[in-house]
Amino acid sequence: MDSIMSTIVNRRSIRSYTSEKISKNDITKILTAASWAPSGNNLQPWKFSVVMNNEELIKRLSSLTIYQSWLQTSPCLIAVFLDTKVVDNKVEGIYLKHVQAIGAAIQNMLLAAHELGLGTCWIGEILKNEDLVKEMLGASKELELMAVISVGYPNKNNIRSKRRVISENIISWF
Repeated sequence: MDSIMSTIVNRRSIRSYTSEKISKNDITKILTAASWAPSGNNLQPWKFSVVMNNEELIKRLSSLTIYQSWLQTSPCLIAVFLDTKVVDNKVEGIYLKHVQAIGAAIQNMLLAAHELGLGTCWIGEILKNEDLVKEMLGASKELELMAVISVGYPNKNNIRSKRRVISENIISWF
């Protein structure tokens, strides 16, 4: 299996991290991967807030989710925002295109982190506390929280997962 397929198939959501710090260089690589995601009209509607080397802020952000017990052990959290200043909401259906671009950026982040030997978990449940997250991170009102990504060195190996047989997902093939 080639490298990209191997990365896709072997990446897992990690919910247990070691205390080892992550380098700023690795986080920059992850964010660079995100910035190369496809986006409509190349608007690149994403913005990021990185929290590392600040255990108190990580604990406060973690307290905003039901996953607090393990999320607070992550040495790095990356909040991913949609920059609504670059989004044309006047055209019906266009907003969704930009949300999809954010999803592609997040997937690039998860895959790049895995390639670097780091584990990640995409947290969407925290969106219910968007206003508090934005307040803690000093994010402007034009930014819409899309996710928080935990990043760290996995505390466990060989996490297994399975998927449905691909034929179960195909509704038609002409």
